[in-house]
Order: sequence, then structure tokens, then C-alpha cells
Amino acid sequence: MSPAEVNALRQALARAGERRLVWLEGDEADCIARAEALLGGIIYWLGEGPACHEPVPAAKALQRLGQECDTLVFNAFSGFHPDAFGALAGTLRAGGLLLLLTPPRAQWPEYPDPDRVRLVAQPEEADRAGHGFIARLVHLLADDPALSLLPPHSLAPWQPIGAQRRLSHDQAAALPAIHRVLHGHRRRPLVLSADRGRGKSSLLGLAAAELLRQQPDLKIVVTAPSQATAATLFDHAAQSLGIEVERLIGLEFCSPARLVEEALQPDLLLVDEAAAIPTPLLEAMLARHSRIVFATTEHGYEGTGRGFHLRFKRVLDHQTPDWQEIHLGEPIRWSTHDPLEPLIFRLLGLNTEVDPPLSPTSPGWRLIDQEALAEDEKLLNQLFGLLVLAHYQTTPSDLRSLLESPDLDIHLLEQDQSLLGVALVAREGNIDPTLAEQIWAGRRRPRGHLLPQSLLAHAGFKTAGARSYARVMRIAIHPVLHRHGLGSQLLGQLEEYYREEGFDYLGSAFSASADLLPFWRRAGLQVLRIGLQRDAASGCHAALLFKALKPEWEAELTQWRQRFECQLPTLLAGELKGLEPELVWQCLKGSPAIPMQDEFERDELACFAHHHKPFELCQASLQHWLASNLPRLTSLTPSERQLLIATIWQYADWGHLANRLQLAGKPAIIKALRALLARLLDIPTTR
Repeated sequence: MSPAEVNALRQALARAGERRLVWLEGDEADCIARAEALLGGIIYWLGEGPACHEPVPAAKALQRLGQECDTLVFNAFSGFHPDAFGALAGTLRAGGLLLLLTPPRAQWPEYPDPDRVRLVAQPEEADRAGHGFIARLVHLLADDPALSLLPPHSLAPWQPIGAQRRLSHDQAAALPAIHRVLHGHRRRPLVLSADRGRGKSSLLGLAAAELLRQQPDLKIVVTAPSQATAATLFDHAAQSLGIEVERLIGLEFCSPARLVEEALQPDLLLVDEAAAIPTPLLEAMLARHSRIVFATTEHGYEGTGRGFHLRFKRVLDHQTPDWQEIHLGEPIRWSTHDPLEPLIFRLLGLNTEVDPPLSPTSPGWRLIDQEALAEDEKLLNQLFGLLVLAHYQTTPSDLRSLLESPDLDIHLLEQDQSLLGVALVAREGNIDPTLAEQIWAGRRRPRGHLLPQSLLAHAGFKTAGARSYARVMRIAIHPVLHRHGLGSQLLGQLEEYYREEGFDYLGSAFSASADLLPFWRRAGLQVLRIGLQRDAASGCHAALLFKALKPEWEAELTQWRQRFECQLPTLLAGELKGLEPELVWQCLKGSPAIPMQDEFERDELACFAHHHKPFELCQASLQHWLASNLPRLTSLTPSERQLLIATIWQYADWGHLANRLQLAGKPAIIKALRALLARLLDIPTTR
């Protein structure tokens, strides 16, 4: 196309509110030269390119979020990073061109894509990765309407958001609803749902600015998966008030975990990207705060909110039945007729939907290979949609991993062609002895092999590198079929399959919670490690669980378990002080009782329980008693277990614990602890 033709096309697209993808195939240098002839306006260049265009790698793509461009160049020769592609596609405004630079379509799937390095443990193993994701892209791109370079036919010109129209029609309708959350009845939260690019974050920022302008003494708190996620909200609030972000008063950011842990009392809580925050944290916010606006992305590159709609909305129905939802459907940067957004959704699996499953009568299990899955678009969409529903952080990169990771097994649970559940299992272990020694010593930490690496580097178990592991990465059952025993059935099938395959251990690693751990413990998996740091997104500590699949490793697993049980009380007094007591109990449940032999300790416990010996002088004996008598906790209530674990092992803050147990300070806690110990000390020890 000549420069005049390119300009004419851009002008026609801008009038119609549409964008186009230009697929440039061939040699990399030739593709770059052809791309330069199509550039115009504000240019974002991702991947290798001329220095004058300030190209950035995929890892820095998110720095462009909240901004706009007229030309987006995506150099796939530098690697096709699905998350970066999805994120930056949303920065391209009406009239814009997305230039995709690739090898010839017949050769692209076999091209040594640098992004495949993320799918393997060692860079030299990249050629082991599959090609299904790129092959699928080639198939879906061919002849898509978004690739048409004919001028669009539009009956009426598109009116962009700007000087003539400050807000979209949906935003204008939602703004008063945000005000009503603050000024109306309490316990009536508002949910703003939309796809990316509909102006949720900017609307929250504008609403916050208006409220602060009307009431300067307001305290508005913003929470989001990360502070960077909320940057757009703060930018729009500051612009509306005509000040710098640093000078904003009355509007502050607070992480989800801190918001739940600390006694903050804002006048209004704004939750941005709520779908990317774990449901337990959202539930805690709902319980603590009475005026909340939740903004959630339904289909987003960083994870999607379909699971939010199924899971958290049930919580809202139960706890705050008068909640309201407003859906923002009108795009901000392009019109509703734009063909590029639907293409991006199809390419990255952002619009996957799961058909309602049949009632399970005789579910069947099967293993499907990645090539077959890549060629079955309907099944792929069902499967990926189920993963999206089940996990708040499923991203487009997970779709590439699903189709190309070389050590991934995909297990399906079906009923007459209806998908009921899916499990993803990574094959790990059998690490080279020299590398395993380096991992144990803390000198190497290669990609992958999560279970053996954690056992080597963190737990210090030298034999762990030589074992083979089947790590359950995801196990998802359709939400309407929960509590039908299908998850346990699928997990049992995995255990049988990998035992026959000759694996040493079945294991998993995930952000643990007291309601999730029992599922794994019932299947016989034992906790061998709790991560010292909370996950930034989930606010939970990671747990590693294992089950020996061969009789010869039962003794080894018992040794590893005993080492964990010895370490845990010390960690609970330090790095794991904030761990939920009920989660501690779930980790240790099933540990055998060890009768106490020390007569002095028995007398000291009796003196504390029945008389007035100070707690602090008895704490060492109490710690020994608790570690030796875990089976006795089975008959207790969660509050009673919390009383024991938080005081004896976790050195809990007395005021904080009193609030949680609804007791009147330390004296009341000690009184309750004495009474509980007096009852327990009279119960004979059982195994």
C-alpha cells in the first residue's frame, strides 16, 4: 500500500471506530522494512526493531497499559508472548493498525520461537516444546475479517469519548450508582462488570474525584491485585482534580491482604479488577466493609472474571441480597463494530464458554494429547473455559502452555461428550545428580520441577532430586457439579494412572486455605512444606503435598513428614505467625499422638490449667504438649483450635486474638485457655 492509501485507510477506520490487523510474513528484516512503511501516529513496538521506535521486550509490555497508540508492531520473531499480545492490543485506538510480523505461515509453527523457553526447564530443551498453539493461530488468522484492508462501510460516524462526550453512555449511567453506594443504604455493594477497554478503572477514578470534591474529608480506599493495576484509577482521579497523583488526599491504595488484616475503616472501598483477587479475600472485605464497589473484567489478558460471576455472586446473593450490577458494554477506544477485538478473544481463548454439563451418572476418564486438542477447537474452548472458571489467574499464556508444554498431561472427565472436569499434571523429577546438588546448595534454581526443587532447596531433602513426581497443576470440576465427588474421583484416577506409569510420588502445590486443604488430605496426601511468604495475588501461603506411589518410599515420606512437623512450631512463632490456625490444624491433622514422659511438664500443665501459674512461664511445656497431642484437637471446634494454636505456638497479639474470638482482652483469653486445658488434660491420650 502507498502512504496515501495507508492514510486513507486509517481515516476511514477512525470514522467507523474500527481497527485492523496487518499480517506481514517472510524474512524478519524484510518484515521490519515493510512495517516501517505502514507506521503512523503514536507507535508501540514490541520485540526487536529499529532503535528509533524504542522497541521493548514482552516482559515490559505492561508498562504501556492505560496508554493509547495508533500503530502497534508485534514482532513475533522475538517470541509470541500471549499475555503481552492481549494486553497491548487493548492500547490500539480506533483508526489503528496492529502489525504482526511472523515467518511465512507454513513455517511459523516450526520456527524456534524464543517464548518457548518459558515452557521448559533448560533453554537447550526448547525444541522439546510442541507447536500446537502457533499452528492454531495460523489457522484462526487466515481470512479473518480483522485482516481486511478494504475501507469499512459505516452508516453513521463513530463518536469517540473526548471533549464532545466525556463519558460513554454506560459510564454516565454507572456514575450515579457509585454515588449511591456512599450515600444510600449500607450493605448494598455495586458490581461494575465489563470486558477490557470499557473504562471501569477510569470511571472509578472520576467518581472518586467527584466525591472528594464534594466532601474533602472523605476517606476512600482502593484495593487491587497490585498497586500497578490501580494506576489508571489514580491517574484519572488526579487529572479530574487538576493535581499530581502524589498530591491526592483522601484516596489511598491498600493491598487486599492488608485490607483484610488491619482494622481500616474507609468511607468507601473501591475494588479494582476484583476477579483477579481470590474469593476468600473478597468475602473478608464484604464482611468487614459496608460500602463497596467491585469492578471486574469479564475477559482479560491477566486472568478472567467468569469464575467471579459463578462463585462470588453467590456469596453476594447470600450476604448482601440487595447488591446491584451494572454492565459496561460500550468500548472506549473503538466502536462495537470493531472486528479486531473478537479476533483477539478467539486467538487467546478470552471468550471461552462452558456448556452446561449433563448430570453425572457414569463419568469416563481419558488422556488427550496436545495435538488432538489443538485441532479440536470446540473441545479446547470447553476445556480452557473450565480452567478459567476454576482459577482466578488463568491467562492466555496458560493456553500456550496447555498446547505446547512438553511435560504436561491433560486428563478429561466426561459424560457422553459433555466435559465435567479436567486435570493438568506436570511430569517432574529425575534431576541430574550434579544439578540436584547445586539446587540443594542454593547455587542453581532452573525453571520447572517445582516439587523436587522445593524439597531440595527449601526443605533440604537431598534424595528428593532422584525421585519422579506427578504434580497436579490444576484440577477443575464444573462449578454446578461441585460436591458430587467428581474431584475425588478424578484425583483417584490420577493416582492409579501414575502408579502404573511407575512414578514415585503424586503431589501438588497451591495457595492453601483451610477449606481447600481437606480435599487433598482426604485423598491421602500429606503436607511437607508451607511457604514462608504469602502469595501477592492470593494472600495465602503455598502448601506442598505428597503421596508415595510405591511402598519403598513410604518410610522416606514419613521421615520428610516428621521433619516438617518438627519445624512447624518454630516457624509458627516467626515467619508463619499469621497463618490461619485452622489451616495449621489441617496441615497437621492425622499426626500420631506421642505421650509426654516428663513429670515436671505434666505438673506444670496441671498448675496452669487448675491454678494460677502465668501462661508465659508454662508456654514451653504447653508447646510440647500440643505437638504431642494433636489427635485431641479433632473433637474441638475451630474456635477452640484457634485458641490453642494461636496462643501456644503463634504468640498471637492478645488484642487481635481477642477481637477474632470475641473475648474481652488477654485475661478473658487466658481464662478460656485454662478452662479448655483443664478439660483436655482429663481426656486419655489416644492414637
